[in-house]
Amino acid sequence: MGFDYFVFYTEASVVCIIILLIILITDRVYSTKQEKQIWFGRAITAFILYFISDACWATMLSGTFPKVRFFVVLFNYTNYIFLALMGYGMFMFIAVSEKMPFRKSFYKKILCFLPVPVSILFITAAYIIDPLFWINESNELNDLYFLLLISVPSCYCMAGFILSIKYAGMADTKEKMRQYLLIGSVPLSVGAFGMLQVVVLNAPTFCFGCTIMWLCFYIQNMQALISIDDLTHLNNRGQINRYIEQLHYSEDSKIYILILDINRFKGINDTYGHAEGDRALIVASDALRQTCEKIKAPVFLGRYGGDEFVIILQNPGEDEKPEHIAGMIRSMISEKQKENELPYDLEFGIGYDELKDSKDTVNECLKRADKNLYLNKRSIV
Repeated sequence: MGFDYFVFYTEASVVCIIILLIILITDRVYSTKQEKQIWFGRAITAFILYFISDACWATMLSGTFPKVRFFVVLFNYTNYIFLALMGYGMFMFIAVSEKMPFRKSFYKKILCFLPVPVSILFITAAYIIDPLFWINESNELNDLYFLLLISVPSCYCMAGFILSIKYAGMADTKEKMRQYLLIGSVPLSVGAFGMLQVVVLNAPTFCFGCTIMWLCFYIQNMQALISIDDLTHLNNRGQINRYIEQLHYSEDSKIYILILDINRFKGINDTYGHAEGDRALIVASDALRQTCEKIKAPVFLGRYGGDEFVIILQNPGEDEKPEHIAGMIRSMISEKQKENELPYDLEFGIGYDELKDSKDTVNECLKRADKNLYLNKRSIV
């Protein structure tokens, strides 16, 4: 290691810190003070602080600056603290993202945080009692220090990953399972990059890897905000429009559009309140999502607005034509009503139509499906 190592490591750290700062500042500008955003910001902040401290330590490790004992202790002590806080911040971000119930308990949150101060107190007391406990007389770090350094963050990474796998196994939809697995990949990636850093000591793989991971996660999250309805977690109106724009008639392809809305939805809001109305929308969207997951043909599902939903089918099989799908939806919504013990009937009005020929447009097909929806609703009133 020498000056070239110092320059390379410092440049890498600075670039990663700048990227994380941009993510953090952008997130703060558009912050809605949601619990998930708060913990996202805290986790990113801990990573930034660790990278700064680690870059300072690299200046001594490279031999660019002499290993003065005070600074050796200082930078490795701050590395220890920030790495522990990284693990905790990441774990709580996972817990909040996956809505794990323990996060609502003050005492359980304190219990989860306890390893951080206990570990810091231990390494502080160890140095006070024996200054050579984790740094020898030559200002070299003892092996025990590295074991202690990774112990707390490794436990948080493992706990976050295990809980993600557990909740993914309990998920009632494929979409929720994918979300849990995506969140679970965060601690797994951090642990993998950390191990790679140990193996390839001369390269800042941990810094690069974690920054790329958070950047990808942030982009994915922003994409979700742009395209996903916040209440139902279905595709929103903008995403529906973008999907529709790429559809066109083909002799080799059949396209059906279904429009659905909740019968007597205004009555639910007026009688039981808007909170119950939101609950009805969530239950209805879950019924639609689970029905669509059973369809083998390409299917697109979105919330069109209010209590209206859109399903677009392409090349369905004989047992997946719109009339069959409508029956599946009505059966599923009935199951969901009983399962959630709703104090009212939750039913869908359903209208559909087919894209007819090359002169037909998706928007015209959508209008016909909408007209058929109201004909269907009038027939059951």
